[in-house]
Amino acid sequence: MCHRKSALPPPWSSAVAGAAASFALLGAWFLLYGVRAGPFPPFDLADLIIRHTPGVLATWAIETFEHQAQPALAGATIVAFVTFWALGGALLRRWPARVSGITFGIAQAPISISVVHAAQPRDTAGLIWLSLLLTSTLALAGAAAGHWLALLGDDARRRSEEPPSPEWLATIGTSTRRELLSRMLAIGAAGGVGGALAGGLLRQAAVNEPLTAAGTPLPSVRELAASTGIPNVVSPGLVITAAPLQEQTAPPSGSRSRVTSNRDFYVVDISFRKPVIPEIDWRLRVYGLVDRELTLTYADLLAEPAIDQYGTLMCISYTHANDLISSTLWTGVPLHQILDRAGVMANVVDVVCRGPGGYSDSIPLADAVSSRTILAYGMNGVTLPREHGFPCRLYVPGLYGEKNVKWLREIELVDYEYKGYWQERGWTDIAVIKTMSAFDTPRGNVDSSRAGDVPTGGVAFAGTRGVQMVEVRVDDGDWQRAEVEAYDPALLWQRWRFAWQPERGPHTLAVRCTDGGGDIQTSDARDPHPDGMTGLHVVEVYVV
Repeated sequence: MCHRKSALPPPWSSAVAGAAASFALLGAWFLLYGVRAGPFPPFDLADLIIRHTPGVLATWAIETFEHQAQPALAGATIVAFVTFWALGGALLRRWPARVSGITFGIAQAPISISVVHAAQPRDTAGLIWLSLLLTSTLALAGAAAGHWLALLGDDARRRSEEPPSPEWLATIGTSTRRELLSRMLAIGAAGGVGGALAGGLLRQAAVNEPLTAAGTPLPSVRELAASTGIPNVVSPGLVITAAPLQEQTAPPSGSRSRVTSNRDFYVVDISFRKPVIPEIDWRLRVYGLVDRELTLTYADLLAEPAIDQYGTLMCISYTHANDLISSTLWTGVPLHQILDRAGVMANVVDVVCRGPGGYSDSIPLADAVSSRTILAYGMNGVTLPREHGFPCRLYVPGLYGEKNVKWLREIELVDYEYKGYWQERGWTDIAVIKTMSAFDTPRGNVDSSRAGDVPTGGVAFAGTRGVQMVEVRVDDGDWQRAEVEAYDPALLWQRWRFAWQPERGPHTLAVRCTDGGGDIQTSDARDPHPDGMTGLHVVEVYVV
């Protein structure tokens, strides 16, 4: 007895059809994202997950993946999207028609629109455009999936003929299906990879991006502000400049520079997309427990007396493996000037700072009124680069980077201890930088044939406490004092060097710092969560 084969395509082949359609859809979305004509919904979903993830889970992700957590989450959202479409294809194999694919695509539109709008709220016109864009692209991808499912259905029906037709005898086996699936994957992959590459290049080229003054030389920006009628913007002596850094000791080869270039300055954010905020649209609202609520424009900020201030910024997730620490010449307005204008009420406890995307944090009033806490609008002689907070960010010497809110929009004075984004996820609210010291050189193998000392050095930093002493230990020997470069010890990292004439073979080097208060850096090794890494930097060196 002959048994008729099923007229349905195998689930795996239908899943391939759905996945291939999703590849092309993702490519189209990323191309539109590249020219800023539309969103990339997986990124919006990832942003929402980041904002609403419970503290325990967020901490686990950070500790497990460190600074690969964001890319891993982005990849996971894309994989989940492709998987959903693959499952949809397998389900729709029972209705292998183009109309069923279109219905499948359009049915996703309300959820996709809601996710994108929740991540980046839009006005009415923007929401209408978003709805049309997502609905049409989802429908087209669904139509492609439905078309491929229909072809697979035709293939399955031909295979189920009993007896097979003469025409079918010539192609019996898996070649027809294999060729069909190969074409699907080729089309889907070409659309996905092509869209991703083109979108990435176009976005990197800032195509269709709003114009801003980010990264512009500060004198040019002040001249532009002055030309708009804002008085005193370019008055002589308005900016109190920092004294030039003088070389006091030759750092060993391989040491980092005193000041980090803007390009190399570390970046950590909770969002995949750096906000693009034209300075003409920027406003800073100061409110809460103040006598007078203020709203500052960018020109208002430039009109304020400002200071230049060298300073180091350190991420609370810093480890010796990631080097999330950088130094720059900040330019900005002391925050206390703005708070004095607003009038601070007697019962203020915290000063809350808010940026876009749901990020916020707070600093105690005592830190806010310090003369060294600034509303920074410049780095290394230019306006803030976009990724570093243009038009304005907070810089609080001595506190970890989480407190230094970027893309600052609001300052609220409150009468309680405010818990910000990271505090809600189990990280410290105190955030005082712990003493660190690190080797820049040597690392790995060392050539003993070189005459003289082996270059040995690095940096040390203790926030506003400054650095009193740096010591190095070779193997199990005694701690020996290193030479420390003395300059702005309260705000900037200090470079050190140590004269070492080693013997051949393996060696273990360790470094420790004593801060300005006389406290020696602890050797107790702890992970960054919840209040910053501790422990000594130890390197293994082999002298050949």
